[in-house]
Amino acid sequence: MDEKTIKSQLVKVTKITIISSIVICALVLGTFSYVMNQAHESDHIQMKTEVEEYKVRISKQIDKNIQILTTLAKSYEISKITDSEDLLEKSIAETNKANSFVSMAYISIKNYGIINAPNIGTKRGITLDDFNEYSRAAIKQSFNGENAVSKMFDSEIYDGKLFVYSVPVYENSQIIGAIAASDTLEIFEDIVNGHTVLSGQGYIHLLDGEGDFLVRSQNTLVKEDLSSIFDGPYLSESERESVEKALKSRESMYGDFMYKGRECHFYISPMDINGWYIFCANKLWGPTLSFGRSVMILGAVLFSLLIIMFFILYYSYYRFRKNSSLLIKLAYYDNITGTINTLRFDQKFEQIRDRQKNYCIAALNIHNFKWINDLFGIEDGNKVLRYIKSEIEANLKPDEFFCRDSADLFYLFLADDKKQILSKRISMIISNIKETTAHDNYGYELSLYCGMSINGTREQALVALQSIKHNMQVDIAYYDSKLHELMRKKNDIESHMMAALKNREFEMFLQPKIDLKSGKIASAEALVRWRLPDGSYRYPNEFIPIFEANGFSEKLDIYMIEQTCILLRKWTDDGVNPLPISVNQSKRLFANGKYPEEITKIVESYNIPASLITLEILENIASGDTDQINNQIESLHKIGFKISMDDFGSGYSSLNMLYRLKIDELKLDKGFMKKVSVDDDERRKTMLNQIISFAKKLGVSTVAEGIETEEDQNYMISLCCDYGQGYYYDKPLNKEKFSKKYIYGKDL
Repeated sequence: MDEKTIKSQLVKVTKITIISSIVICALVLGTFSYVMNQAHESDHIQMKTEVEEYKVRISKQIDKNIQILTTLAKSYEISKITDSEDLLEKSIAETNKANSFVSMAYISIKNYGIINAPNIGTKRGITLDDFNEYSRAAIKQSFNGENAVSKMFDSEIYDGKLFVYSVPVYENSQIIGAIAASDTLEIFEDIVNGHTVLSGQGYIHLLDGEGDFLVRSQNTLVKEDLSSIFDGPYLSESERESVEKALKSRESMYGDFMYKGRECHFYISPMDINGWYIFCANKLWGPTLSFGRSVMILGAVLFSLLIIMFFILYYSYYRFRKNSSLLIKLAYYDNITGTINTLRFDQKFEQIRDRQKNYCIAALNIHNFKWINDLFGIEDGNKVLRYIKSEIEANLKPDEFFCRDSADLFYLFLADDKKQILSKRISMIISNIKETTAHDNYGYELSLYCGMSINGTREQALVALQSIKHNMQVDIAYYDSKLHELMRKKNDIESHMMAALKNREFEMFLQPKIDLKSGKIASAEALVRWRLPDGSYRYPNEFIPIFEANGFSEKLDIYMIEQTCILLRKWTDDGVNPLPISVNQSKRLFANGKYPEEITKIVESYNIPASLITLEILENIASGDTDQINNQIESLHKIGFKISMDDFGSGYSSLNMLYRLKIDELKLDKGFMKKVSVDDDERRKTMLNQIISFAKKLGVSTVAEGIETEEDQNYMISLCCDYGQGYYYDKPLNKEKFSKKYIYGKDL
């Protein structure tokens, strides 16, 4: 496009702008009041959103302290420490010291207990009558099996108001007492004193049910010393009645007030804790002050802008020719680091590759860079990117170059093709960056990784990079035929998986689970194999990880449940008693809210009792939101399904997880069967004994996987394990052979 054409187009744009400006003026006047109302409503929405966030933060603080007491109560149940007053006294004192409660106490259901507080030491022989009435009420709730938080009260052992947490203590599933701890409202002061409420323009108070201040933010706009929101300037006479009604009926409400000639507004919302309320207030237009001012002056400056618009357009044309270098920069350079972008990198690569025969393309990335941005902020993240750019730049030869693609991904063109030299150069860059960021002002030790393609392309380097994306032990990977084959196999699997499901190439194999007491088969586990059209098999370790990553595992799991129902239906129709079958379920599917409804339709369509199917979940599912998982388990239990936790002990396991989840069966990871040494065997036996014993007390059956010898079997029998599974009994068989051997009693 030449200069004359550009000038002609600028003239046209000028005419259009003048006409458009006249229309805009009319529209602005019509929409001005609408914008004002919407902005006011936006303030209310933002205020409500932040109040809900602060509710969650306060609830989490309370839940954290409740969890401390719950964990202590659980340890008492397992260790039976309540049988010894000396041990109980020591435990209460040490726990109170470690967690800085005002006081802690244990009260048995027989009305005898111990209390510890820093200013009074430890006392034995206390009873419920020694406690404040609100404390007694909370402890009695725990005697009924509930976690409780008391109302506020004036303490005799502390100069100020306190409240009490209380949780039940069990022994053999019976409540034997309660652990209680008192605390002050100071734990919430850091929350309400934050400087980020409504972008720093607002503040948060904590009220009781009468409107009295429990915790008052030090950032409050109203500086007078007030004890209640009904004092001072917060409420007009017209607002007072509305607030009293809202407090009485436990409702949320918005309101307005004037303070020192400035219009302000507030929002009151109830919490699910002891009748408390969150009170949030700020100046009108507080969080959107700049926007509000812009709207207010828009009409006044609009006509002035139109006058100078012609000058701006002319000046823009004049500057256009002088700013061609800026346009080039915008087109070919990264605006954060100042290095070239991928478009320019590819251009330079095409220009140099014909004369540079020996080279390497490297893709350099940072592990968890998004976490750095979230933790330190985008500006600090950009500083890190600029530092990495300078470090790369300092380690390049004159004929080498690099670019930043997006986020934290850099591509380097290196004029070397020897792995030893390339690895040394990249390792030096990574090491320098890691060392500098660990000791300088970045506050975080960066971990980088690199994919490299010798005499290859950016795409190949990226493939090599992605192959070690989740491997923190490997810093550098090279693109080669093996990696190419892995990617080819992955692409082959993904390109055929839908057709394989449609053609029923996924076959069900079954492996028996044996009752260790009777030695008879008790049930079976369904395993999947992929039978290819040529008759060969792909085994689960080849395709399951790929399916879990791309989400196809959800479809395969549903398919396996249907195959299980088909087999159970056949056994039933043949007049034989069907064996229960367990089916593995992926984390993504189990977390689906519609999952129970979907599998219920399947079992009902085949008229199969859900009790014949056990759904096996991996322990990593249990590492998420326990309440959400238990809700899902409860829904499945109501339908009739049983739930088994597979591979317990392989990575995320904890006795607390086992205690909190309402599962029916626990499958011990086959790693427990591997004997390493005599000392290891004793530790292993002790651990297994505790897990199995704990599971029995919770009414959870146990299955030992990986039994391969008679010694393994006897070992698990000695530990009172319920069931065994492994090659000692049988290998996985296809459903026809399994049915013939275990259902119809025929020789194979």
